[in-house]
Amino acid sequence: MDNVWMLLIVAGLVVGVVLVSGTLMDTQTVSPRESEEPTAESAPEESQSTYDQESKSDLSGEVTTLDFKVDITRDGESYTHRFRVRHPDTKDEDIRIDSTRNDGAEMTIILKGSTDEGWVNDYSSNEWTYFTGIAFTQMWQNRSDRYLAYRVKEWQEMEGEKFKVKGEDGTARVYDIRVNRDMPSSVFTR
Repeated sequence: MDNVWMLLIVAGLVVGVVLVSGTLMDTQTVSPRESEEPTAESAPEESQSTYDQESKSDLSGEVTTLDFKVDITRDGESYTHRFRVRHPDTKDEDIRIDSTRNDGAEMTIILKGSTDEGWVNDYSSNEWTYFTGIAFTQMWQNRSDRYLAYRVKEWQEMEGEKFKVKGEDGTARVYDIRVNRDMPSSVFTR
């Protein structure tokens, strides 16, 4: 009976940490295809094209790895997100999102679809939090396809380009796109 209580307490702590992290990251429990993306209110002046987000949210082509950066502004805070994805749109998809706020605070989310586990190191801590089970499922639903909001055509065609993606809430600057480059496994571990 003591083991059952201990498991319930640990599960509650993991879910609580994920919920608190979700609150700090301003996430919502919604389908990734329904989530709204933050906006970029100001981006450095460059001669860039602005595209509307694609309505379809699946990948096609032979993309094995994906690495790119996005600059956005949300609630008066500027962020740079670096998305790294291995085996996109497969059951073994692994994702790492490194985010840096304009004040230098950093957050990292690692989601391993290949093993149904994840880690988060949020802005307010230098500690890594491990999660799996329902906490992983919830985080996966919130974050797994977020990178697709910045796809405006085939990823291979976007490599090397700098452009802005216009969504419902505004514009985000997308750059440093690399497709099918070597990506060590260590990127997806803490």
